Amino acid sequence: MAAVLTAVLAHDLAADPALPHRDRLLDAAAVAARLTPLLGLADIRTCTLVRAKYRITDSLRVVYRLHAGDRQHLLAARAFTDGGGAAAYRRAAATAVPVDGLPGVVLDQALDTVWWTFPNDRRLRGLAELMHPADRLYPSWQHSEVVEYAPERSVALRAVDHTGVTSAFAKVFAPGSVDVAALADRYRRIATALAGADQPVGSPRPLSWWMERDLLLVEAMPGVRWSELPVNELPDAVGRLGAAIATLHAAGPTDRAAGLRRFTRLALPRVLHSAELVGRARPDVAVRAWQLAIRLADTMPAAEGPVLLHGDCHPKNALITADRIGLIDLDQAGTGAAANDIGSLLARLHQDELLGGPAAADLGAAFLDGYAGVRPPPSGASVRWHTAAALLAERAMRAVNRVHAPVLGHLDELLAAADRTLREGVRR
Repeated sequence: MAAVLTAVLAHDLAADPALPHRDRLLDAAAVAARLTPLLGLADIRTCTLVRAKYRITDSLRVVYRLHAGDRQHLLAARAFTDGGGAAAYRRAAATAVPVDGLPGVVLDQALDTVWWTFPNDRRLRGLAELMHPADRLYPSWQHSEVVEYAPERSVALRAVDHTGVTSAFAKVFAPGSVDVAALADRYRRIATALAGADQPVGSPRPLSWWMERDLLLVEAMPGVRWSELPVNELPDAVGRLGAAIATLHAAGPTDRAAGLRRFTRLALPRVLHSAELVGRARPDVAVRAWQLAIRLADTMPAAEGPVLLHGDCHPKNALITADRIGLIDLDQAGTGAAANDIGSLLARLHQDELLGGPAAADLGAAFLDGYAGVRPPPSGASVRWHTAAALLAERAMRAVNRVHAPVLGHLDELLAAADRTLREGVRR
């Protein structure tokens, strides 16, 4: 069978002398060719880039899914600078374990890159046991399936029982990066607050947590994701999502005692820094990015009172049933102006439209109408500002640091949409 290799499309990122092999690690064909001798594989049938995380002049982390023979493997790599890969490999080799016939860790010295075969990871601990806990940690948690893997930072696992039914979701974090007890308490407080609201919206409750494992287990929520809905159902669904986010904003808590931090991703210093980084990565849009940032600095809206924010507000983080909305992935929940969440959502809709999705203006209007049915929305000026800021500091910035080639191909249009939003407003 001929190999099927999924390569990153042309991204037009500026050369990075500190990471001269960046593009080779983003090229599935080049990766497959290098991994074949490194791993001792005779036949790689498919090689798919799952995730990339790029920090200009600092590091590149990638995750690939390989199908070799009759097995699938998940591998994560980190590109180092100044020969740092050899030392990292020596440290990792001391504890790495083989996985399905593959070495747990290998060094590609020519590219100053170390590869880990999952569940080996540079920082995450105890993953091998969590893949097959066999009810030892929690009843009905027989084995696990990877939902999302961010090397060195976190992994989300679907906890599956002996019948194949999802019984819960587990989140494992790098040691010292998250206080899982505090996070569990945050999930509990939010779920309790939403349960007391007069709206059909909920969120996962924590089931258990283990400080020594940096592990949180939350209940599974019913519903389907946005991407699974027919196009004709999207306006109603996003209107219901607007009502759900408004319910969250109105429910509280917003005090520090709830373990909530101030949301700062759209704070002006972060916006200005994002413009600088986007311009460094893509000099062809540097002027437009910086002009947008200056315009945002000159038009900041008046401060508004804090609410409880989702912190990662986009359609992917909602599960939809016939009569309820489940808000999931609340790890980044915090406090701040309501327009932070609204701007994030509207920016995501703009991006999706650029990539061939439905009209952002129509869906955005439906979201705002749903929101207004529960509580008064922020001022139009604040919504416009936060949407434009999110297009720059979230969507454009994430396109660069995730090397999201489809969005990078529309980066100039994305920034132009931000500029129009700031100038013309959000159509209602």
